[in-house]
Amino acid sequence: MDSPGAAYTRFGFNLFQKLNKVHDGNIFFSPVGIAAAIGMLVLEAQGAAAVQLQKMLFSEKDTESSKVKMEEKMTDKTEEIHHQFQEFLDEIGKPTNDYELKIANRLFGEKTYLFLQKYLDYVEKYYHASLEPVDFVNATDESRKKINSWVESQTNDLETEAQRA
Repeated sequence: MDSPGAAYTRFGFNLFQKLNKVHDGNIFFSPVGIAAAIGMLVLEAQGAAAVQLQKMLFSEKDTESSKVKMEEKMTDKTEEIHHQFQEFLDEIGKPTNDYELKIANRLFGEKTYLFLQKYLDYVEKYYHASLEPVDFVNATDESRKKINSWVESQTNDLETEAQRA
């Protein structure tokens, strides 16, 4: 299995190639951020959705074999990926005098939806993320403002592309 760094590099490069085909101009994205979002989805995804999400996190050599063996291998590898991501976030979060590097994750979920506590515990443990309930149904604009405000607080008040739009 690839190291997390190699997996994120490969994932980022593949995503860049696809984005570059449909977008003319500068492209800016965080492969680690996208991998974290996929990882949080994989925690509770089931069936075909889980298999498709897991394939995004692994190389072709990791997924070669029969479907049954592949699903068994992916379950083991998925647990390892979550653990490696937890270690990665712990390491990045260590303070240094040379630079400041911060990765922030948060779930914003519809307040009327009941999230499983086990899922929320795993998201907190592995991805250092918590759930912020918002009212996407009746207060869309307020929810957008709440999310943008959180992003600003995590990025030292830098404006996001979504806020300029």
